[in-house]
Amino acid sequence: MRKTKHKNKLTKWALVLMMILLSTSLSAQPREGWPMGNRAWRMKMNETKPAFFKTEEARHIGEQIMLWQRCTGGWPKNIDMVTTMSDEQKKQVLAQKQRTDDSTIDNGATSQQMKFLARLYQQTGDKKVRESFRQGVEFLLSGQYDNGGWPQFWPHPQGYQEHITFNDDATYNTMEMLRDMVALKEPYQGKLTDKKLRQRMQKAFDKGIECILAAQIRVNGQPTIWCQQHDHITLQPAKARAYELPSYGPQESASLVRLLMQLPHPDERVKQAVHGAMRWFDKYKLTGWRVVRRGWRERNPDTRLVADANAGPLWARYYDLEYCEPYVCDRDGVPRKRLDEIGPERRNGYSWYGSRPAELYPLYEEWAERHDPARKVHISLTTKGANENGTLEMFRYRKPEKQLFDAIVRPGESIQKAIEQAPQQAKEPYKILITKGEYHEKVIIDRPNIVLVGEQRDSTVLILAETAKTQTIREYHGKPVGNGVIVLQEGADDCLISGLTVYNNYGTTVENTTTHQMAIFGRATRTIVINCNVWADGNDALSLWARDSGGMYYHADLNLRCPGVDFLCPRGWCYATRCHFYGDGRAIIWHDGRGNKQKKLVITNSTFDAKRPTPLGRYHHDSQFFLINCQLSKQIMDANISYAYTDKVLDPCPWGQRVYYYNCTREGGHSGWLNNNLHEAEDAPDFFGITATWTFDGQWDPEKRIRELWPVLRY
Repeated sequence: MRKTKHKNKLTKWALVLMMILLSTSLSAQPREGWPMGNRAWRMKMNETKPAFFKTEEARHIGEQIMLWQRCTGGWPKNIDMVTTMSDEQKKQVLAQKQRTDDSTIDNGATSQQMKFLARLYQQTGDKKVRESFRQGVEFLLSGQYDNGGWPQFWPHPQGYQEHITFNDDATYNTMEMLRDMVALKEPYQGKLTDKKLRQRMQKAFDKGIECILAAQIRVNGQPTIWCQQHDHITLQPAKARAYELPSYGPQESASLVRLLMQLPHPDERVKQAVHGAMRWFDKYKLTGWRVVRRGWRERNPDTRLVADANAGPLWARYYDLEYCEPYVCDRDGVPRKRLDEIGPERRNGYSWYGSRPAELYPLYEEWAERHDPARKVHISLTTKGANENGTLEMFRYRKPEKQLFDAIVRPGESIQKAIEQAPQQAKEPYKILITKGEYHEKVIIDRPNIVLVGEQRDSTVLILAETAKTQTIREYHGKPVGNGVIVLQEGADDCLISGLTVYNNYGTTVENTTTHQMAIFGRATRTIVINCNVWADGNDALSLWARDSGGMYYHADLNLRCPGVDFLCPRGWCYATRCHFYGDGRAIIWHDGRGNKQKKLVITNSTFDAKRPTPLGRYHHDSQFFLINCQLSKQIMDANISYAYTDKVLDPCPWGQRVYYYNCTREGGHSGWLNNNLHEAEDAPDFFGITATWTFDGQWDPEKRIRELWPVLRY
């Protein structure tokens, strides 16, 4: 009777799991580094049919795999080792045989090649294949730390590569392979390994389990789950790439729990680890949401989280360590709450939500009944998730805490007075909070390290009607002042402006003209303007024009609106991301890169639209434009950024037209000018290498400053 009841319970769990997998399979995202369109060679690499490994094709692939094997015994990742290479290509691969910096277990590398060779050996008995396989085993054993963990790359890891890596199942794949080789499980049977080698592998596997147990995150002494990577010395959660922050990582943790549940004789520590992880999975599952991916066949992908009361449970890729709340993250390393708050490149190129922990539910029921029924955790895939039962608020935005600011300005008070209170040469950021309301004043910043934060961008408004001819303040502390609502004087370096609407409304309230009407004007360098509405009724809304050698400027999450021309017009180096531009008939962007060939305007993950047909941009000095992952509406004219005039030459521009695009689209198509052409740029940068630090030639890291100030910026 008990067996029948238990069987029925498992059947019920299996049906629930099947429904979840069916509901989420269409929305599963490819992992980063595994691009679409290469399925054919990956299918060959993952072939399992014995008959195939007796063919000449399999032998040929095996030869190429062995050619790619480094002197370390490992393999590099994300490389097609199946397609036949020319003799010249083979020479190039052979010339890199001695590389020691790209052998890895990331993205299935090394384990994938070893499995192929193992199956090839079983059908051919080729000793050369066996020797290559054993070199792979030695590579896996050589990389293990004394504490049992494995880094992502070795023997020469760089930066985060030295962390113990659970991400993308790097450790899980390695340990699963070691376990199966010890057990002589197919395809590792026979003489592929010897007893002595298998003893070493068993020891490595046991040490790996010890590391997994030791690294498990504990809260108030109770085991939870794991981070994607852990410090190889302290075992604490660690940061990897910019968007991979220390956090709870349910997807990789699910694989670790699966591995622990497969141990034939779990000890007390293993039992506690499994119970604790399953308790965490059940407590923090998310319900009522479904991942939807559209436009992939049209090469215009978009990933969204859509409300669906009938969807199965999901888990976020990351939960923060402080509040255990889900978040997403762009390459700036700043955590956000919603998918649409990060750019399309990361939004569509990473798996932010998944259902992998759901696969464990029926397995855990069986495991707990067998090994520890008295302490079995009550879990259910059909109950409300943490976002629906009050455990967490999925999209909660925490307001900046007022005690973190040096000054607070309220409606009726003077922003300028608060700036005057800041040190003349502040070495630390002087943080000013501007509370909600309208402020009708000109703001002049004449000292460094000012951080100006509005309480909420749409309801904290700085508004002024001004042109160069109508300025009421022309001199400040003995120095001339430019035109604009906010003006940064020379020396006002390292200024950060966030959370404001800055509007110069001269063109609609005083005179119908689109002459220069700056919203923000600056002569300083290392200026950050983020999370703002920057509007003007005339030309040059956001004009950062540092003198002499030019300045460096960073913009993110801006709404820029202007009927005039050149309303983003930096002089020097500028990086802008996740911005929305809205024009009205005249060219939107402009750049001045005179004096240094490396100066550039880079715009990523942004959208361009207009009230009527509008040119994208223009230049009349030496300039350089990079647009990456940007979307243009049909109102943006089908024409490239070009020289501003046809009847005169203000500057001969000896470096010529330098306008580069990658993965940009225009509604309604284009005549070819928007095609990918990064290869034509100097040094032919890869699209993923075009970052803020690259833009500034490594001289400035504005995103690091934003992360440091995030407690007061939060948006």
